[in-house]
Amino acid sequence: MLKPTFLLTKSIALTVYRKTQGSYVNGDWVEGTEAEIIRTVNIQPLKPNEILMLPEAERTRQWWKVYSDEDLRTDKEGASGYSADEFIYQGERYKVMKVSNYAMGILNHHKALATRIELTPN
Repeated sequence: MLKPTFLLTKSIALTVYRKTQGSYVNGDWVEGTEAEIIRTVNIQPLKPNEILMLPEAERTRQWWKVYSDEDLRTDKEGASGYSADEFIYQGERYKVMKVSNYAMGILNHHKALATRIELTPN
């Protein structure tokens, strides 16, 4: 199995924040911990025609395409679920919203769409 080397498009080391699943301890909910993992990625903004494919309410947000040869995660519901990966890029924190896994046997990789986490006033 070949891994993409991003020779033509370059890559960066991106710190990804991955939360472990929370659980109940003596009847009280305890949030999971946040681990930092490093992923080698190629990151690009969405093209204008790709932004037009998003729901209208999402078009004003900052979106990135993130390509990686290692896994990235989005929210998973249910008892064995987990939270989406998050990362900081150019001083802003982003959340992975959609992941596509291209496992074709040659140049296996993941393509993720991430959007900036909205800031709320204090």
